Amino acid sequence: MAREKQNNKDLGLFIKKARTDQRLTYEELAEMSGISSRYLKEIENHGNVPSFSKIQQIVCALNISADPLFYKEQHTDSLDFKRLQVYLSKCTDDQITTILAIVEAYLRTYKTSV
Repeated sequence: MAREKQNNKDLGLFIKKARTDQRLTYEELAEMSGISSRYLKEIENHGNVPSFSKIQQIVCALNISADPLFYKEQHTDSLDFKRLQVYLSKCTDDQITTILAIVEAYLRTYKTSV
């Protein structure tokens, strides 16, 4: 059976924004990530969905987090979120484990509609 071609415009826009923010050409990113510039154009402009390994190559070449691809509701632009990240970066592993347990308990208690 023929494999159906998948499209995802959000993925393409995410990669294109990261590439243009870093002022990279298709050819430069293609060389850095080990994929062809033609394939990169298809991903960015036509929403072609590459394999997970290709996404990993692109994300690593751009030196960016893939979190926005998988966690659409993340509040990365929030000042409070950024402050929390700074505080967490100063915590020990034991402190992070404790904070994680508190957050998980809080979320179980106060579930919000998704």
